Amino acid sequence: MNLTSIKNRFLASIGVNILRAIISFLTGLLVARGLSPSGYGDLYYLLGSFLAVKALMDMGSGSAFYTFISQRSRGRNFYLMYYSWLLIQFVVSTLLVVVLMPQPMIDRIWFGHSRDIILLAFFASFMQQQIWTTVVQLGESTRQTVKVQLLGLSVIVTHSIVMLILYFNHWLSITAVLLAIFAEYFLATIASSKLLFSSSLSEEKVSDDSVKVVLGEYWKYCRPLILLAVVSFLYEFADRWLLQKFGGSTQQGFYQISAQLAAICLLATTSILNIFWKEISEANDRQDQARLAFLYHKVNRGLLMVGAIISCFMVPWAKEIVTFLLGNAYKESWAIFAIMLLYPIHQSMGQVNATMFLACSRTKAYSAISIIGQVISIPVSYILIASSEDILIPGLELGAFGLAIKMVVLNILLVNIQALMIARFNGWKYEWKYQVFGITSVLALSYSVKYMISFLFPTLALSTDNLSLIILFLSSGVIYLIGVAVILWVYPQVAGLEKRELQTFLNKVNPFKAGISN
Repeated sequence: MNLTSIKNRFLASIGVNILRAIISFLTGLLVARGLSPSGYGDLYYLLGSFLAVKALMDMGSGSAFYTFISQRSRGRNFYLMYYSWLLIQFVVSTLLVVVLMPQPMIDRIWFGHSRDIILLAFFASFMQQQIWTTVVQLGESTRQTVKVQLLGLSVIVTHSIVMLILYFNHWLSITAVLLAIFAEYFLATIASSKLLFSSSLSEEKVSDDSVKVVLGEYWKYCRPLILLAVVSFLYEFADRWLLQKFGGSTQQGFYQISAQLAAICLLATTSILNIFWKEISEANDRQDQARLAFLYHKVNRGLLMVGAIISCFMVPWAKEIVTFLLGNAYKESWAIFAIMLLYPIHQSMGQVNATMFLACSRTKAYSAISIIGQVISIPVSYILIASSEDILIPGLELGAFGLAIKMVVLNILLVNIQALMIARFNGWKYEWKYQVFGITSVLALSYSVKYMISFLFPTLALSTDNLSLIILFLSSGVIYLIGVAVILWVYPQVAGLEKRELQTFLNKVNPFKAGISN
């Protein structure tokens, strides 16, 4: 088997990602139940605040690094320079938290959490989001997707085992979870460094570029992203801080668990994104416009429709899903979850668009669009989340529900502006009707199926036991999938497919044909 082909890398990626998603999903439920909405909100506020810091410190260098090593093999000094930059980010951030930041500012930003736990949250976030991401990029740049995915799976399995031990021994706490995340990714990086770092450096003998040349490449790529880094920091931090200040840790917990539950709909996108980045970057470097167009349209439509199929099926069942999985403590979050289920649909499109911009080094256009969207987003967040009794500018006090609405609506607008710009840059026709038809058709189908099942089985629909819910959910799922199959057969172009591709697939999976051939 050719493990470097796009098809096999994607199959390996999505196969392992399905397994990882299931394990992560169950582990997340365990942690959410163990910490309560308030504790869960505090945990992800701490981690989320350093995601914002990452955006500020990185300044697009991570995207530049992956784009450059995807285009061609680089010399040893190129890698050492980037690792040194990561070390500088780590040292500066640590000094900022430990020494430079005054206590009143610490209290105002992190709402009374101690410096020790704030520093621990930074260590955990840095290992997971920056160091481990670099390891993954090194593997993907040499098409070692299978190895990368298996390494990631081992980390997730280890994390789930540790969380189970903590939960059943009543040791689960914010500190324990942060320690576990840091230790797991630290050990995984050490274990994988020899395998991935050495393979990426010694794949072929190449001459080193001078420091001046490398810095010039980074400056050209990252210069348009510096202002975006500042705005992204404010954007990422503002949403979390406003929700923590005006809604409290419980609303933060409701929003974070809803976002994490909805993120399972991005499974296909996360599986292919690094593969897509590698292939787009290489095709652009060769100026292969035909391949660029084929990859973009195929992946963009396909992922959007996959996300819509998964998300829209769960929307009518949002209340039942939250209550069943998380218990009554999270019951009030069902409406937030229902709205957040719509977010991954266009988030997949946004990630594909972002990859097109960054992998093709169109950082100036990407930065401009993103800055405009994020600048608009911050005051909108304030209006939706802030207290209605605020003296200067009263808000609507919608808490996590308001934040969810903002995320969905602004995301739809922003990604379509991105798609329009990509079409203009490449001389393609901008198309948007497939989004409306694809999403509304499966959403209407999902509601219709639920009402039909409830009408046919009223006793089960009125029952409150979990078994009845599972029977209804699975029954509606079967009918829903049949309906989706009909939609795709009649309108395959909505998912970036052609009728002949569906016919080829059906011929391959036809059991009668297989039996005859045998």
